[in-house]
Amino acid sequence: MDASQADLSLLFAKGKRPSADEIARLLEASEIAGAAAHVSYRPPDDREGLLELLVSGLTFDLVGLAPATALPPPPCSHRFGLSPGDIAEGLDAITLLPGHHLSGGHAMIPVVQAMLGLAGHIALPLAVEAVCWHPAQSWMEPQYFSRVALGWLSGGPFPALGLTALEHSSEGVRSEGLAFFSGQELLVGRREGESAADTAKLAVRFIDYVVANGPFRREIEFEGLDGERLRVVPGDFGKLVTVERDG
Repeated sequence: MDASQADLSLLFAKGKRPSADEIARLLEASEIAGAAAHVSYRPPDDREGLLELLVSGLTFDLVGLAPATALPPPPCSHRFGLSPGDIAEGLDAITLLPGHHLSGGHAMIPVVQAMLGLAGHIALPLAVEAVCWHPAQSWMEPQYFSRVALGWLSGGPFPALGLTALEHSSEGVRSEGLAFFSGQELLVGRREGESAADTAKLAVRFIDYVVANGPFRREIEFEGLDGERLRVVPGDFGKLVTVERDG
């Protein structure tokens, strides 16, 4: 699995994957008209399990549709809105990925947002068990995914807990999947006596900042909400950025 690719999968129980006909009908339904999506190419033989979709002027491939052979589920390293018991065994995937003309531009925010807009509108009407964002190996409960994805598209915060994930350690909180958007991961040190949840909240704010403004190229100082001094220090090779804390 290539984490540099903007692939997004919808997981289904065995025998529940939609066909090309079902997707085409769904895209024509009034309740998802806001997605501005339609089928731009459909192979003559539906056994290929492929549709090319045009979304806001960008093309994406939807692959693994019935009756073609199902795709295997992508790895799961993080869950959002899901517990291990919520996921059935033997799920099948269909995958949405940028078209060939978007090669090299897959991490551009308009491309990602167009994908999320489409997936956020079709995930709920379909019998989806989980939505999977490949770059962060994150699996999301469909209603959770639709809420955070469509909220971002409506001007809300970047869905850091979903399109990226957080790993906790004795050092603090480290991002996973942020490098897809910025080329950098983020490590936020934990202040003495601070809860893991509060460190995570600060990490989420920095992730939102990086996605909106681009990677850190030099040391920068910020002031925290309580007046705390925060110093952002890019590593020697620029792949890891550390947020150093007072205390």
